[in-house]
Amino acid sequence: MKIIIYSLSMFFCLIQSTNSQEIEEFNIGYYDLEEDKRYDVWGVHPVDIRSQTNRVDRRPLAGALLGIEDIKPFQRMTKTKFHLITKRFAEQENIKEKIKDHIKNNNINFILLDLPGKILLKIAEDLSSYNIPIMNVSAKENYLRSQDCINNLFHTIPSQRMLTDSLAQYLSDKKWRKVLVLIGPLKEDVELAESFIESSRQFGLKITDKRNFLLSNDPRAREENDIDFLTGSIKYDAVFISDTDKEFSYKLPYATQRPAIVIGSSGLAARAWHWSYLRHGAPQLHGRFERMHNRRMHSNDWAAWIAIKSIAEAKVRFGKNNNFNFIDAFINPEFILDGYKGPATSFRPWNRQLRQTIMLSTENWVTSIAPLESFVHSENNLDTIGIDKKNSKCRN
Repeated sequence: MKIIIYSLSMFFCLIQSTNSQEIEEFNIGYYDLEEDKRYDVWGVHPVDIRSQTNRVDRRPLAGALLGIEDIKPFQRMTKTKFHLITKRFAEQENIKEKIKDHIKNNNINFILLDLPGKILLKIAEDLSSYNIPIMNVSAKENYLRSQDCINNLFHTIPSQRMLTDSLAQYLSDKKWRKVLVLIGPLKEDVELAESFIESSRQFGLKITDKRNFLLSNDPRAREENDIDFLTGSIKYDAVFISDTDKEFSYKLPYATQRPAIVIGSSGLAARAWHWSYLRHGAPQLHGRFERMHNRRMHSNDWAAWIAIKSIAEAKVRFGKNNNFNFIDAFINPEFILDGYKGPATSFRPWNRQLRQTIMLSTENWVTSIAPLESFVHSENNLDTIGIDKKNSKCRN
């Protein structure tokens, strides 16, 4: 009897040993900054700056953590154990060398970057020889998709152009074609306004005027800080405001001199994700996120979540191929993802941008989904928003 028990125990140990040898340890590196002004957000109203209790942490690491939880069922199918290894850097550090050291010391197989565009580009260029896939989950800059493309750099966050195209489609569909553009003082404000102006040309809108605004109470600058002056003496159907800090734009809706819709940084905004969307399984995804993090899911959270999901999906569908690699898998025409917001998403092969629908929403409701039905494309209707192949210098 003892011999039988001993033999059985040895047999099960052998099985466990064999199974453990078959499991691949897959490490995903997640890198961001200790101080990132993009996340200096205090609640949803400027008055919240007075209260620590209303401060909102919107870093997309939360979406990546949910993604790791959601792909656990894939581990058995792929014989892979996924690990998320995070590292936060001070911007003044030699971040490129420190990331390289972290990749080497932790055997990183895949990278998620939550970094501003310029920093992200430098790091991605420096890591291009590593042949490790990189996912951008937060930088919306158009140049990352139109000219400064890198073979192993993919984008799950939509570009500025995808967002402004979506708004321009909506105005065109409603026949609100005359638009006043208000531009803030920051470089990011100018870039966002330029993106909308390009979108306006593409979808037949007319920019009636471009006016600069300032966040100031100086009476001598009232033509730039007073809404009545900024929105007066001209005809328009809509006002596009470019205010990336969102400190001025909050007070614009319902305050313009003419009755008009406000879009852009306030009023009707274009987002990758909004918590109020009620179709295509979105409430279930948002519910899981809210239970895990006790806050609502935002666009960057969704981008990080779908980035993690794409890793597992690629391993399931193509992982058994002898020459499997993520870059070829992601741009394979057969590779599609369910993003819980309508039509299947996929990566554009020329600039590695994830095709996706865009939610046009107020603070508390999704008003419409872009691309709108009246806009079609010869290959994929999702390519009616964003930088199309013919307009991109990228040919990867």
